[in-house]
Amino acid sequence: MPLQLLSDNIEIGVVTTNISNMRRFYGDILGLKYESELKFPGGVMHRYHMGSAIVKLVSYDTPPENDVIPGGGFSARGYRYISMGVNGLTAWFTELKAAGVEIPVDVTAFADGIGFGFLADPDGNWIEVFGVL
Repeated sequence: MPLQLLSDNIEIGVVTTNISNMRRFYGDILGLKYESELKFPGGVMHRYHMGSAIVKLVSYDTPPENDVIPGGGFSARGYRYISMGVNGLTAWFTELKAAGVEIPVDVTAFADGIGFGFLADPDGNWIEVFGVL
């Protein structure tokens, strides 16, 4: 039987023990639109829109044993970062730096007027940002 998707978007779960700082980062600093809180047995999820994708900040009543492995794709195999495209990449990174956001890879041009960079959330998870410089 072929897979029957309920939606065309992707949802990514980010598990944290630092929910208030993570909510501030994704909601206030990145400016993602807050959708809802979902309580479930053993924890809570806060859902944010990133375009048609959903970022789910998840906090469990019993914290996980292992910490984040910082360093994006350079540090370990597996799902290592999320990506998003923006206009005004250079100006936005300037604002992020002024707000104290960790920028492990600054804006780097790779094509005519296009570039990329990486920022890190308060837990050390990397986010690739690409787009028009």
